[in-house]
Amino acid sequence: MTPHAPGRPVLTPLTRFCLVAGPALIAVYGIIRLLSDSGVPGPGWTAGHLALFCGLALFGPVFLGLRRLAPAGSPARRRVAAVSTVVALAGLAASLAQAAIDLVVGFRAADGAEMSDLFEQVQSHAAVHLVVYSAGPLLFYVGLVALVGSLVSRRGPVTGWTLAAILLGIVVMGISLDLMPAGGVLFLQALAFVGRADRDGAGS
Repeated sequence: MTPHAPGRPVLTPLTRFCLVAGPALIAVYGIIRLLSDSGVPGPGWTAGHLALFCGLALFGPVFLGLRRLAPAGSPARRRVAAVSTVVALAGLAASLAQAAIDLVVGFRAADGAEMSDLFEQVQSHAAVHLVVYSAGPLLFYVGLVALVGSLVSRRGPVTGWTLAAILLGIVVMGISLDLMPAGGVLFLQALAFVGRADRDGAGS
């Protein structure tokens, strides 16, 4: 494994854990969603959205950790990484808000019809719909792709393959929520590789 560039900080154990656990929990959410009744409050809805919320939350340390891998000698790429991190964190906040709303609605609703009514009430507010359900969550993916793209290097832990797997995962999940497990696994493979490569490089 290629050694780290001199003076470049390595990922912390927490970041390496989150690189694996975050996407893994997103895959778990997708699996639970497939195995339970969609759009109906109950244990499946609650367990799935708890997994989703926790998985998303772990992307906070992921974004901040990846930001630290920006090349020290490349001011332009460091600026892109910094801006991308802010964008990704904004999208993460919106995605967490959506998952939290889903959990609250699931707890409050007695059945699928009441759940639909509650969601309609929430999404009837234009600002909430824009920030939490449409534009906001997209920033998560835009920021992630831009951040990973700014870190791609032949000599670093983030490679072109990492970016390709992230992009494929986003496309797969965008096609259908039923493909969330596959998208989560692609994220897992890409980000876990970054953690392993960084760890092995630090030990070279």
